[in-house]
Amino acid sequence: MRRISIDSCYTLEELMKRTGLKRDAMRTARRKGLRVIYRHNRGYVLGRDWLSYLDMQAKADSAEVVNGHE
Repeated sequence: MRRISIDSCYTLEELMKRTGLKRDAMRTARRKGLRVIYRHNRGYVLGRDWLSYLDMQAKADSAEVVNGHE
């Protein structure tokens, strides 16, 4: 897995390569709040949006454990 930089922009394809996620996992991330910017028939994700999404998901997972829903 290659690094995601907070101040970079990635195409969806590049983000998938860097994270190792497949198409279905990326769709799930988008449904769960990952912000994707569409321009000129391509999808882009800002590095800061990816890292923010991961942080949001980690907090949601922690809340489930605390509330006994693991």
